Order: sequence, then C-alpha cells, then structure tokens
Amino acid sequence: MKRLLRWTVIVLGTFVGLAVVAYAVVYALSERVLRRTYEVPAVAIAVPSDEASIAEGRRLATIHGCFGCHGKVLEGGVMFDQPMIARIVAPNLTAAVRQYTDPQLAVIIRKGLRPDGRSVVVMPAEAYVGMNDEDLGRILAFLRSLPPSAGPSADVSPGPLGRIGFVAGQFKTAAQLIAEIVPPPEATTSEGKAGRYLATTVCAECHGTSLRGDSNPDFTSPDLRIVAAYTPEQFTTLLRTGVALGDRKLGMMSGQAQAFLSHFTDAEIAALYSYLHGLVPAN
Repeated sequence: MKRLLRWTVIVLGTFVGLAVVAYAVVYALSERVLRRTYEVPAVAIAVPSDEASIAEGRRLATIHGCFGCHGKVLEGGVMFDQPMIARIVAPNLTAAVRQYTDPQLAVIIRKGLRPDGRSVVVMPAEAYVGMNDEDLGRILAFLRSLPPSAGPSADVSPGPLGRIGFVAGQFKTAAQLIAEIVPPPEATTSEGKAGRYLATTVCAECHGTSLRGDSNPDFTSPDLRIVAAYTPEQFTTLLRTGVALGDRKLGMMSGQAQAFLSHFTDAEIAALYSYLHGLVPAN
C-alpha cells in the first residue's frame, strides 16, 4: 500500500512538473508575441479646433464604434473578463488624449503601435489603417474636446488559454492583423470609391478586411456580397433601424445599426450600397 501511494505521488508530481514546464514555455512564447516591437513610423496629423470639425468628429467616432468599446463618455470599461482566457479593459480615451501626442495617437489608431513599438491588442487597427487624415484629425479634435472622466485603467491580461491562443495564432495582436490584411476589390466609380472607403474603415471591423465575413467567439458575420440581395431602400432600412430582409432582427448587427451605423448620412449609405451591391454575389 505504501509503495502504491509512493508511486501515485511520484506520478502526480511528474504530471504537475510537466504542466508547470509546459506553461512556462507557453508563457515565454506568448510574451514574445505580446512584447515584440515594430518600427514606429513618423507621422504628422493636423487636428482642427473649430466646432463644426469637433461635431463631425463625434459623428465619425460614433460610426466607427468608439462608444461601443470605450463607454458612453469614452471613460473605458471592461470588455471581457474570463480568467482562463483574458481580462480586457478598454482604455479611458479622455485620459489617453492627455497622455499621448496627436502623432502618437494617429499611429496607435491606424497602425496599432504604442510609442515604444509594441502592438496593442483588440484595437481594430486593421480597419482603421486606411482612415484618411481628415477623418482621423476630426476624431482627435472631438476626443480632445472631452472633459476628463473617471474610468478603469487599460488592461490586457491573458489567462492560460489566452496565452495558448497567442502561441497557436488563434489570437493576434493589431500589428499581426494588419500584416495579414486581405483588401476587397477596388471600386470603378467615384461613388464606389467612397463606399469602399467606408466599407474598409467601418464594416471591416466585424466583416473582415476582405469583407467576406469573419468569425470570433462573440459572433459570425456574413460575406457582405449579400448586399446584392437588397434594394437601396431595404439597405437603408437595415442601416437606419437594424431590420433586415424579411423583417428580421440580426442580433449584433441590429444593435450596431441602431446605435452607430444609423449616423451615416444618406450620401454615405448610397455610396456604401453602390460599392457593396457591385461586388460579385456569393454562390
């Protein structure tokens, strides 16, 4: 009996030891991914200060989903909290604009890179990488107009499963996602070009940079060639109210439309429809 107990302890101890070693390896490899540094580009960005630009910046920030991740007054907030996977707290943007310069913020938003060269995580820079200077400048103008608001400190703390995900390539940093961008087809008309810009900087966050749909633990988004099935009026109804063909509610898409996409102008919706409707329908 004592011998059996002894061997049981030895076997269990061996398994525990191997598990500790395995996790140490995973931890080291995931830290290599998270701590990798990239060359930070030098940029210049003009940020206006007039009231019209600030108001437009608020509209653009709304359309691009800033309030969805960063809170009602952009004070930051917990986006995800499952200890085995990760704890993710979106940063307080009213504090961030006082911490970073305009060029630094431009690089964080469009390249996903902090001033020290490390990549951010979760920030959809793969969608914002194509945002033009005018729109980005107005968004920054709006953010700088906000009074400071109390909020939680930004935090990305991967748990054991999250670290395995980074090592396996299931989870990726913003810089990694930018490097893997698959762009959608070019537009052939001026209206289509305007629509493509909106699709790549707004829709790509959920539907992938190719606009062919994407999947994550929260939702699966469709291939946007599905817009070929919509009339202009039906597409406008979807973006304004979240109601799809057949009077259907679409879960996250309906919520996104009502809260954010409804702020598109009529001209923007027409341009977006022109581009998406012109894509080759999915078989």
